[in-house]
Amino acid sequence: MKTTLEKRKINLVQNFLALDNTETISKVEVLLKEEKARIYEESISKKMTHSELGKLLEQSEKDFENGDFNSISEVKSMMKNW
Repeated sequence: MKTTLEKRKINLVQNFLALDNTETISKVEVLLKEEKARIYEESISKKMTHSELGKLLEQSEKDFENGDFNSISEVKSMMKNW
């Protein structure tokens, strides 16, 4: 019988909640953090088509014209919370 992704997630959470070892929990936290970083890196490393890049640039120009952007100092301030 094939287990659905939803059931697997529930099972994983139940098993995690049953853990009583801080070292094991720390290892799971590190693994999740590394996996999220890997997935993020994969998503930003994918090449854009010329059309996709053009649309992104057009939207960026519209955002700038409408004042919908952050200054360097605002970005630096936000980075402190990352």
